[in-house]
Amino acid sequence: MNPIQRLDDGLTLLLERRLAAPRAAIWRCWSEAALLQQWFCPKPWWVEAADMQLRPGGRFNLTMCGPDGERMPSQGCFLEVSPGRRLQFTDSFSEGFRPLAEPFMTGVVEFSDTDDGATLMRWSARHASVESAEKHLTMGFEPGWNAAADQLEALAASLPVTSADEESAFATCAPKVRSCVFLAKQAEEAAHYYVSLLPDSRIERVYRPDPDGPALVVEFVLAGTPYMAMNGNPDPKPDPTVSISVLTADQAETDTLWQRLCIEGGVALACGWLQDRFGVHWQIVPEALPRLMGSSDLAATGRVQQALMGMQKIEIDALQRAHDGA
Repeated sequence: MNPIQRLDDGLTLLLERRLAAPRAAIWRCWSEAALLQQWFCPKPWWVEAADMQLRPGGRFNLTMCGPDGERMPSQGCFLEVSPGRRLQFTDSFSEGFRPLAEPFMTGVVEFSDTDDGATLMRWSARHASVESAEKHLTMGFEPGWNAAADQLEALAASLPVTSADEESAFATCAPKVRSCVFLAKQAEEAAHYYVSLLPDSRIERVYRPDPDGPALVVEFVLAGTPYMAMNGNPDPKPDPTVSISVLTADQAETDTLWQRLCIEGGVALACGWLQDRFGVHWQIVPEALPRLMGSSDLAATGRVQQALMGMQKIEIDALQRAHDGA
């Protein structure tokens, strides 16, 4: 049985295990709910249900059962997902980073290859107090996680793994090009705010050099388009040279997005431009604008442009009246 290490003045319990199975198979056993149920609890305990959404902010909910009828539901969420390499999860939050009462720990598991084709797994549990760490030890952290690791090793070793499986397990689906918003220290706050604005938006990955510290980089998708937010800008002055341009369907969507971006420190500018509270510039452009500006009637497009110059938020009806000469 591998011994544990105590780090961070006793707050973190660390267990390292060499597992005789390829990393792709180990990752599958952690990332697929049906496989995780087969090994996560040391026998005679078992996992009755596992509900996982493998993304930062996604749920990581388990129900563990004992031989005498015990049931221990556990609710939490993922903080970081780096396919094939690292998972971080916590019971401090439920899905969507909603705070939970009486959190117990934050877990981090890391995987790396060994020279002989096995996998080194580092499993650490960080607690808010030394008392919580000691309680975890009393509950059987060391023998329990060593037994679970044995079960994990046996299950992973039984899984057939091809090169295609390895590519699939470690695929990040990262786009080749991604726009970056460079801020002083608000990257995570900004990313979560931005993805709340538009459908088909989500946080993809959060990179934290310190598991308990601020994010360095947050990768997110905004209305299907990839972005990243980064901390560390030594001179974060607002710059309109680059902006986020959103094509809205109608006046209602234009009004809603404009209002949300202008509140709490946002600044309305001219011609559909604004600056949000983080200093990032946006263009909120109704679909009607390029349609009206693309008219073959040069006099009409001239009137549209003149009307646009007098606006902050773009008003579609006013542009249409200008186009029609009304």
